[in-house]
Amino acid sequence: MKQNKTKLYARALAEILSKKGGVSATEEKRVVSNFVKLIIAAGLEKKLKEILSLAEDFILANQGKRRITFETARTTTASQKKILDGIVNKGDIVKEKISPELIAGIKIIINDSKQLDLSLLAKLQEVFT
Repeated sequence: MKQNKTKLYARALAEILSKKGGVSATEEKRVVSNFVKLIIAAGLEKKLKEILSLAEDFILANQGKRRITFETARTTTASQKKILDGIVNKGDIVKEKISPELIAGIKIIINDSKQLDLSLLAKLQEVFT
């Protein structure tokens, strides 16, 4: 099955940075610098952010980790954070984002692809569309 260039470049970068035994900080900096030059030479600089994000997802997946974003209308309380911590595994990268337009509730996004939207905004959009 043919993959698009974005995924191929992302997977290649992830494999290089995830090589057995690890990569030193100096070597990682050199690899990323050369990789960026390669992307620019290939005319894909507009896709660089997407490629790097996908590469990070591949690296995290290889390590059994995830990137989780908790998006809420306002700051979460300590008791809410305790509940959300039940979703998070050790080593996951967690980001909290405040989005007042959600009105209430929460949106949970895993690896920028899987999404559970329990916000009031989503419920209202369901009713009125």
